Amino acid sequence: MSDVTNPHDSFFRETFGRKEIAAGFLREYLPRAILRKIDLESLTAVKDSFVEKELRQHFSDLLYRVRYQEHMLYLYLLFEHKSSPDPWTGLQLLRYLVRFWEQHRKQHPKDRKLPAVVPLVLYHGRKKWRFSDRFSSLIVQNDDELAPFIPNFSWKVHDLSVLSDEEIRGGVFDRITLLVLRHIFDPDLHSRLPKILSLLQDAGEKQDALEMLELLLRYVVRATKTFDEDAVREVLDRSGVGEDFMQNFIDKYISPFAHLRL
Repeated sequence: MSDVTNPHDSFFRETFGRKEIAAGFLREYLPRAILRKIDLESLTAVKDSFVEKELRQHFSDLLYRVRYQEHMLYLYLLFEHKSSPDPWTGLQLLRYLVRFWEQHRKQHPKDRKLPAVVPLVLYHGRKKWRFSDRFSSLIVQNDDELAPFIPNFSWKVHDLSVLSDEEIRGGVFDRITLLVLRHIFDPDLHSRLPKILSLLQDAGEKQDALEMLELLLRYVVRATKTFDEDAVREVLDRSGVGEDFMQNFIDKYISPFAHLRL
């Protein structure tokens, strides 16, 4: 599926595929006990996806590898871009983890054990995530006698719908990315966007900020289909990013927006 028809998937991969954004997110939202034992400088995005083609309209994923003490640890981030949470996310995670481990066995036939994987879910729908984060909650017969025979693992859910803008933490690019994801379905996104983009004034490297701005606005235009050139100019003007910055963006990127608006 192309990034034009699936802008959420494209934006997720282009942002969280960047080491600095992924590391910033993990630094803020990984469990502290795990974070203390990993080396985020060793973080690497693995170019694999385990989501079925027919589900990529609603789910995206990224796999990271990071050094954890003397071993390598894998972090699997599943991005759910549906308007409401899926009660079967745990079953999907189990299927994707098994696919990863099967792939690992083929690639490392001499290994006698499988690497650990920490499953993470990023959700930005309109409705609050209300389901359990343990796989055993999906099994009917969940009593003490059967417990040893029931697969049971947990995952960390990051529900952007329940966070205020002030509670979203991280570096400039991390916060902007999460804020745009949090508000992408809001009818008042047009009025919120200038404040979000104004955070770019605190970005260090101008070229990096310009590239981030291009990613954000391309996503907004494609995902909402309500921003034309005049709306983009107004948002940029109100964001206070600077006239030279704004004109530079318009000169380089505004023309592709015309054919994206439906």
